[in-house]
Amino acid sequence: MIIKLLGILDIFIGICFWIFGIFNLHFMSEFVFVLGIILLVKGVIFMTQLSIASILDIVSAIIIISTVTAGLPKIIVIIITLFLFQKGIISIIS
Repeated sequence: MIIKLLGILDIFIGICFWIFGIFNLHFMSEFVFVLGIILLVKGVIFMTQLSIASILDIVSAIIIISTVTAGLPKIIVIIITLFLFQKGIISIIS
Protein backbone atom coordinates (compact mmCIF):
# COMPACT_ATOMS: atom_id res chain seq x y z
CA MET A 1 0.00 0.00 0.00
CA ILE A 2 2.80 2.42 0.89
CA ILE A 3 4.51 1.69 -2.45
CA LYS A 4 1.37 2.75 -4.32
CA LEU A 5 1.19 6.00 -2.34
CA LEU A 6 4.84 6.71 -3.07
CA GLY A 7 4.14 6.00 -6.75
CA ILE A 8 1.32 8.53 -6.72
CA LEU A 9 3.69 11.00 -5.05
CA ASP A 10 6.26 10.44 -7.83
CA ILE A 11 3.63 11.12 -10.48
CA PHE A 12 2.44 14.25 -8.64
CA ILE A 13 6.01 15.57 -8.33
CA GLY A 14 6.56 14.82 -12.03
CA ILE A 15 3.45 16.73 -13.07
CA CYS A 16 4.27 19.74 -10.90
CA PHE A 17 7.88 19.81 -12.07
CA TRP A 18 6.80 19.53 -15.71
CA ILE A 19 4.36 22.43 -15.35
CA PHE A 20 6.99 24.51 -13.55
CA GLY A 21 9.81 23.70 -15.97
CA ILE A 22 7.99 23.86 -19.29
CA PHE A 23 5.79 26.90 -18.67
CA ASN A 24 8.29 28.82 -16.47
CA LEU A 25 5.78 29.50 -13.70
CA HIS A 26 7.98 31.25 -11.16
CA PHE A 27 5.21 31.57 -8.56
CA MET A 28 5.49 27.78 -8.09
CA SER A 29 9.19 27.88 -7.22
CA GLU A 30 8.77 27.46 -3.45
CA PHE A 31 6.31 24.60 -3.95
CA VAL A 32 8.61 22.82 -6.41
CA PHE A 33 11.50 23.35 -4.00
CA VAL A 34 9.54 21.62 -1.22
CA LEU A 35 8.62 18.77 -3.57
CA GLY A 36 12.30 18.40 -4.43
CA ILE A 37 13.16 18.17 -0.72
CA ILE A 38 10.44 15.53 -0.25
CA LEU A 39 11.86 13.51 -3.15
CA LEU A 40 15.36 13.87 -1.70
CA VAL A 41 14.22 12.63 1.71
CA LYS A 42 12.40 9.71 0.10
CA GLY A 43 15.51 8.80 -1.85
CA VAL A 44 17.73 8.97 1.22
CA ILE A 45 15.33 6.86 3.29
CA PHE A 46 15.21 4.10 0.67
CA MET A 47 18.96 4.38 0.01
CA THR A 48 19.47 1.67 2.62
CA GLN A 49 18.20 -0.84 0.03
CA LEU A 50 21.00 0.25 -2.34
CA SER A 51 18.67 0.38 -5.34
CA ILE A 52 19.42 2.34 -8.48
CA ALA A 53 15.95 3.92 -8.25
CA SER A 54 16.86 5.56 -4.94
CA ILE A 55 20.08 6.93 -6.39
CA LEU A 56 18.16 8.30 -9.37
CA ASP A 57 15.59 9.79 -6.96
CA ILE A 58 18.38 11.67 -5.20
CA VAL A 59 19.87 12.88 -8.50
CA SER A 60 16.41 13.94 -9.72
CA ALA A 61 15.73 15.77 -6.46
CA ILE A 62 19.01 17.67 -6.71
CA ILE A 63 18.18 18.66 -10.28
CA ILE A 64 14.66 19.75 -9.27
CA ILE A 65 16.00 21.81 -6.36
CA SER A 66 18.65 23.44 -8.55
CA THR A 67 16.05 24.27 -11.21
CA VAL A 68 14.39 26.67 -8.78
CA THR A 69 17.45 28.92 -8.81
CA ALA A 70 18.77 28.32 -12.33
CA GLY A 71 16.82 27.40 -15.42
CA LEU A 72 17.39 24.09 -17.17
CA PRO A 73 16.94 23.11 -20.80
CA LYS A 74 13.47 21.75 -21.44
CA ILE A 75 14.86 18.37 -22.53
CA ILE A 76 16.25 17.77 -19.02
CA VAL A 77 12.89 18.72 -17.51
CA ILE A 78 11.22 16.23 -19.85
CA ILE A 79 13.71 13.45 -19.01
CA ILE A 80 13.29 13.91 -15.24
CA THR A 81 9.52 14.06 -15.63
CA LEU A 82 9.40 10.90 -17.74
CA PHE A 83 11.57 9.10 -15.18
CA LEU A 84 9.24 10.10 -12.35
CA PHE A 85 6.16 9.10 -14.40
CA GLN A 86 7.47 5.65 -15.28
CA LYS A 87 8.68 5.06 -11.73
CA GLY A 88 5.30 6.08 -10.34
CA ILE A 89 3.35 3.94 -12.82
CA ILE A 90 5.51 0.89 -12.11
CA SER A 91 5.02 1.43 -8.37
CA ILE A 92 1.27 1.60 -8.79
CA ILE A 93 1.08 -1.47 -11.05
CA SER A 94 3.28 -3.71 -8.90
